[in-house]
Amino acid sequence: MEELSAAAQRLSWEPSNGKEGKPMKTSLRGPHVLSFDILERVLPKSRTGIFALGFEDREGRFRVQSVGRDDYDLRARLCELIGSSAMFKFATHPTARQAFDHECELFHALRPPSNFIHPGRPAGTDWQCAHCLQFH
Repeated sequence: MEELSAAAQRLSWEPSNGKEGKPMKTSLRGPHVLSFDILERVLPKSRTGIFALGFEDREGRFRVQSVGRDDYDLRARLCELIGSSAMFKFATHPTARQAFDHECELFHALRPPSNFIHPGRPAGTDWQCAHCLQFH
């Protein structure tokens, strides 16, 4: 797979929770190899956003292992995670609230096996998850 191919930039399919069944289409960009060089090429500094970490299975499908978010610098957060996963997908958002909502949506839709608890809300906010109406 060419790391920055046109196919890697368009919307792609992700199976729900790594189980067999109907794949889910998301708005995340990628997959990309999780490396410093790739992060510098595909993701500007100081952007709010979300990510999915995972790998490609034998059929070439991206299998999500975990989802996460950074409210200030997504690239820096993903740099900290190099070595924890082979590949990543991402989406940037203009606000932390939009990133939080999108992360919650993916958490509930995909049920990633490495996310044991619901995504947390940023400190100083009283945001609720639109999918389960819980405070986190």
